[in-house]
This record gives sequence, structure tokens and C-alpha cells, in this order.
Amino acid sequence: MENTQGLFLELLHSGLWGTSPNPAHFVHADWDAVFKLADIQTVGTIVLDGVALLPKDVHPPLGIKMRRIGTMQQVERTNALHRKTLAAIHATLAKEGIREVYMKGQMAGMRYPNPLHRQPGDIDFAVARQDFPKALQALSSIGKVDFGVACEHHGIAWINGIVVEPHYKVHTFQRPSTDRAMQAMFEEVFPRHLTSINMDGCDLPSFPPTFESVFLVSHMVNHVYSEGLGLRQIVDYAMFLHQCGKDIVVERHTDYLRRMRMHRAWRLFACICHRYLGAELPAFVEPFSRREKDMAQRLFDDVMRVGNFGRGEYVFQYGGLADALRNYLWVVGRCFSLYFVCPSEARWWIVSKPYRFFKKLRGGKQ
Repeated sequence: MENTQGLFLELLHSGLWGTSPNPAHFVHADWDAVFKLADIQTVGTIVLDGVALLPKDVHPPLGIKMRRIGTMQQVERTNALHRKTLAAIHATLAKEGIREVYMKGQMAGMRYPNPLHRQPGDIDFAVARQDFPKALQALSSIGKVDFGVACEHHGIAWINGIVVEPHYKVHTFQRPSTDRAMQAMFEEVFPRHLTSINMDGCDLPSFPPTFESVFLVSHMVNHVYSEGLGLRQIVDYAMFLHQCGKDIVVERHTDYLRRMRMHRAWRLFACICHRYLGAELPAFVEPFSRREKDMAQRLFDDVMRVGNFGRGEYVFQYGGLADALRNYLWVVGRCFSLYFVCPSEARWWIVSKPYRFFKKLRGGKQ
């Protein structure tokens, strides 16, 4: 497994930065194991980009290679459909006078060497809370909306077969004061201080770099304790730092992290980006201490074992109370073993998860 992980990381590094992997390392590669790990981390197409930089005599067997090329082509088609759908959503909301901001997904993918090779998920965007009902109505004109669903911070719609999550909060955090801090920070930047990313000729609103950095960190913290953090999210942050790190306003960034109680978490994620993914960090990031490196190693080991949404260890099931209890115990275990990443959120997860579960059973919003 250690050798497989090394080969996987070498190919991922090559796919991200265009560096040539060492052919000698791949003479006896277990390609099934390498791509299984890539799938657990949802970065299979980036790994295939790394394979393309190897001499053909050490490529995977033809059958494996053709399957992976087929998967890559499907990822490209899905991403192209996502981009078309984003443009349609933006035009529909603009027509109704609704301001929105897009998060993660295709916005993060635009920073990849080949934006069509980031594994797609859902489409997420946020609007002002008072515009949320109007946004759902607008989306219903171009797709299907479940008006009966209002989760912790978003609704749900389906447009062109793609899951779309319109948010009235960027996220719900477990510690109440942290949750309020994020909402206040969001209101500071939305909508007056948004930037934009041009995607296929359409300027889509996005967060300013300083806020986006902290938002991406907070999103990863949530994944650590909820359903497992994968390398895809960390790669998103590595590519963000590579392209946008120089645009971060340091004093404001530090203040945001303090308000979110996530300064340590940010340091650990940045350490992983640098040590294991080869990302060049902004000049303001101070050298990591031995303790930080040790904690980053523990977190990285968990990421490699558990993977995106727990694909490598435990995938949540929702069949009833027994599944709910198993899910809760898994989360509690992570709160203890990974407490060091973000202690304030780890403590509150143990309380907030059953609270939201039973609140949902009573028919209220999560």
C-alpha cells in the first residue's frame, strides 16, 4: 500500500504541475490499486493526466487505460454540461434581479491545468436569505425544484440532470458563535465586494480571495468531521493558493481565521498542500513547526485512508435509526481522533449532530 500511495502521489503531482514522473518507479506498478486509490480520492482524471507524461512502455495495460480514458471523457462531458447549466442559472437569476455567488465546483476547477478534468459534484451557489424563495421560483422555470426541502443551509433542484443546491447560508457550522461569524463575514463581502470568473464567455460572480480562502478551509474542516475529507478538496485549495494566494489580504485573512477559530486548521491544510502536493505557498505563510508537520502527517494519513465522503472506510447509510446511530458513532470517533484539527468544531459536532437529527424527526428544519 505504501508503494501504491507513493506512485499515486507522484502521478497526481505530475498531473497538477506538468512534471514528468520517474518511469523506473512504474515498471511493476499495480495499476488497479493506483486507480482504486485515485477513485477513493476522486482525482482519477488528474492521475490519468500524470500517466500521459510517462513513456508508453510503462503505461497501464490497454484494458485499464481504455477504461480510464472512457471515464475521463465522461468527466469532460459532465463538466461541460455543468458550465452550460451555470450560465443558464446566472441568466435566469439576473433576469429576476437576484444576486448570487458560486462556490467550489466549477469555480475551483477553473484553477486546474485542465478545468474539465476536475471531478464534478453538485452546483452550489448562495443568495441573500430574503432572496431564497424567489430564487427557488426562478430555478423552477428551468428545472425541477423540491420546495419541501430546506436543509441546514440550502435547498435542492435538478437542472439538466445536475443536482443544484441554492444556499441561503454558505454553510452551517457546529459552534453557534462560529456559525454567526461566518454569516457576518459573508454579509461583509456579499454582494458589494464579489469578484468574477469568466467561464466560456460568461462572467460568474465569485468570492474575493481572502474570504474564499477561509471559506475553503472551513469547508474542509466540515468534511474532516462529517463524512470524510478527500484529496479533491485539498487539491482545490492547493490550486487556489497557487493562483490566488498572492491576492490574499493578510491582516483580514488572519482576522477571519481567528473569528472562525480555524487558524490551526488553515496551517495544517497549507502544510499538506506544500509537503504532499508540491504547492508553492504565498510568501506570508511562515515556516511550519515540527509539531505542525506531525499533525499534518496525521491528518494526511486519515485523508488517504478515508477519502472523499468516506469512500475508503465508511460510507454513510440512511436506512433508519440503526444507521443513524452507526453514522453518529463514526463521527464521534473522528471528533476524538482528529480533535487537534479544529477543537471548537470537534467539540460541538458531538452535540449538534444528534440535535439536528432529532429536530428533523420532529419535522423541523435541520
